Amino acid sequence: MVNTHDLAAGAAELEQLAGQLDGKAYAVTLITGNGRRPRLHISNRDACQLAEYVYSDGTDFFWGWAQRIAPVAELSAAAAAIDRVLKVLGGNR
Repeated sequence: MVNTHDLAAGAAELEQLAGQLDGKAYAVTLITGNGRRPRLHISNRDACQLAEYVYSDGTDFFWGWAQRIAPVAELSAAAAAIDRVLKVLGGNR
């Protein structure tokens, strides 16, 4: 069973990651509460079907399918990985 500490783990790191993402290219929402872990919902503003959830355990960032993205200490690497997955290829960015 997940306890309150587990539910709060990673929220601060997710906020920091959100600040690293291009707000013009991505809509980013931090979702908390409802007895679930905090997570970012990130969607491409030019192609809304390009969207994913990102989680953190306070040590690493993970995709919604539990694949590790990068350590929380490497915010720019995590942001770059997210951009590689969610960017529109051949777009004007």
